[in-house]
Amino acid sequence: MKKSFKVYLPKVYSRFILTVFFIIMLVPIIFTIINKNNWISLIVFFLLFWPFLLAAIWSYRFKIIVKNDTITVKRGIGKEYSFNVNEITKVVHRINKYNQTETLVKITIYTKRKKVSIESLMIGMEKMSSYITENVDSNKIITKERVWR
Repeated sequence: MKKSFKVYLPKVYSRFILTVFFIIMLVPIIFTIINKNNWISLIVFFLLFWPFLLAAIWSYRFKIIVKNDTITVKRGIGKEYSFNVNEITKVVHRINKYNQTETLVKITIYTKRKKVSIESLMIGMEKMSSYITENVDSNKIITKERVWR
């Protein structure tokens, strides 16, 4: 298996969030133009929807880079950090089955000080899953399966 790869969210995801944010922001801008000088509604609306803007920026920049035994996490907001595969204390592999066709998988990797989560919609998730099973001790991997009916 290739020992160098990236895990990241699709660019469409962040573009979708940004598009929705700007479309929603058009509503208070239109009301501000119609009501003339009603800037309070614009400010309140922006304060309510700024988390969507931050989520778009975070999802655009979030990336996990694996090179040999080093895993580097580049967060959307904040510093990047690296850790060795030997530093992993626990891996929780969650499998949620909603019906015969829909399955969501989430892998959470824990170290002494940090944790990082990888979900099934991320590109490169399958490579990371097989990398974890090959390089981490099987005693540290916990699998939780949940079937929704």
